[in-house]
Amino acid sequence: MSERITARIYNGTRDFLPAEMLRREALLETLRSAFQLYGFAPVETPAMEYLEILLGKYGDDEKLIYKLDYRNDDPSRRLALRYDHTVPLARLVACNPELPLPFKRYQFQPVWRADRPQPRQGRFREFWQCDIDTIGSASLMADAEIIAAADGLLAGLQLPDYRIRLNHRGLLAALVAWAGLPAGQEAAVCGAIDKLDKVGLDGVRRELDTAVGAGSAVDKLLERLAVPVSMATLPELRSLDTGDGRASRAVDELLELNELLGSLGVNRANVAFDLYLARGLSYYTGPIFETVIPSLPHMGSIMGGGRYDSLIGLYLGREMPATGLTMGLDRILAALAQLGETQSRQTPARVLVTRSFAETDTAAIELAGELRRAGIPTELALEAGRLKKQFALADRKGIPHVITLGPDEQARGLLTLKTLADGTQRALSLADAIRELGGSPR
Repeated sequence: MSERITARIYNGTRDFLPAEMLRREALLETLRSAFQLYGFAPVETPAMEYLEILLGKYGDDEKLIYKLDYRNDDPSRRLALRYDHTVPLARLVACNPELPLPFKRYQFQPVWRADRPQPRQGRFREFWQCDIDTIGSASLMADAEIIAAADGLLAGLQLPDYRIRLNHRGLLAALVAWAGLPAGQEAAVCGAIDKLDKVGLDGVRRELDTAVGAGSAVDKLLERLAVPVSMATLPELRSLDTGDGRASRAVDELLELNELLGSLGVNRANVAFDLYLARGLSYYTGPIFETVIPSLPHMGSIMGGGRYDSLIGLYLGREMPATGLTMGLDRILAALAQLGETQSRQTPARVLVTRSFAETDTAAIELAGELRRAGIPTELALEAGRLKKQFALADRKGIPHVITLGPDEQARGLLTLKTLADGTQRALSLADAIRELGGSPR
C-alpha cells in the first residue's frame, strides 16, 4: 500500500457539512427572493479572469488578488482568480453589447482574496459574495432601489438595529481639495479613511502621512472629518466647494436619494449620513453606502456599494452609468449565528419513514414515494431495524417528524405520525398526514 496522504485543507478555506449547507442555501434563497422582487435577474461569470482585466481597480487591496501560476510568458494572457463580482460584471457588459438597458442583475458566486483569515468576523480567503447591480441608468432611483432591496432583505432576516450609512465620493473629493491636498490624492485619502474601523483615527493619520505627507492639509482634513454631520445638517457641507460645485452637487444628490428611500418605504430612522464612509475601492464616483450592525461592532460592514459610472467605460470605450451593492454571505451568516438566529438540521427531510415490520415493509417503501410525490422532503430508512435506532437517527439529523406503519395501522388504513419536539403522535390517514406535513395530496 502506498504511503498515506495527510488530509488537510488550505487555511482560509472551508468544507461545508450538511447543517451548514442547509443554512447557506436557505439564506441564498432568501436573497434570491428579495432581489427578484425588484426585477434583478441572475448571471454567473468564470472563476478566472485575465489579470489585466482586474488590475488597477482595487486600490491598495490589489495586492490581495490571487494570481494563477501557470506557464505562459505572455503578460496579456496571465490569469487571476475572481476578486469580486463588479469588475467581471463590467467585462461581461462590454462583451455583451446586446443586453437591454437598464440591465439589472444579481450574482451569487465565490471570490478569492489573499487576505488574513478572521473567522469570527466572517473573513476568509475563499468566500461567497452576493451582488446586485443596475447598469445603464444615471437616475438616483437606481441607487435608491439597490438600497431599498438591501433594507428589505435585512428587515426580513430580522437583524436588529442595522444602520445604512451614506456618503458621496464627490464630497470626499471636494474635502481633499478644500483641505489643500494636491490634485489626484482622492484615492489615497479614501483608502486611508476606509481603514478607520480597523486602525482608528491615529492609524488613519499615519496612513495619510505616509500616502500624502504630513502637514497642515492633513490636519485640516481630519479636523473637518471630526465635526459631526447628519442628514439634517448636510447642507452645511456646501461650504466645501472650491469653485467647481462638486460638494453642492453631492449634497443635492444625497438629499434627493434620502427622499427617494422614504418613498420606497425604507425606514429613514435606519439611514444616516457618515462623512467617514469612504469605500476604499478606486472605481466609485457618486453615492456610496454601507450597512453595519451596531450591536456587532467587530463585524464591520456586512454589505456595501455605490455608484461607479466610469468603470464599465474602461472596457466599453464609452461612458456607462452603473450602481450596485455587494454583501458577504459568510458575514451575514456569522452575524446571524452570533445573534442566535440559526437552526441545527443535518438534512432537508421533514419526515423519516421507518421500516421495522416485515409485514408492512413494502407498504412503508411505497409510502415514502407517496410523500415525495406530494412535495414533502422524505428520508426512508435504508435498512429495516429497531424503531429506537431509527428514532435516534431522526433526532440526530434534526428531522422533525417520524412515520411508523405497523400491521395494526395498515389494517385500519392509517399511519402513526410522531412529532419529536413535543413527543405527540397521532394516527392519521395518508391524506391527512400529507396535509399536516405541508404537502399537496394527489
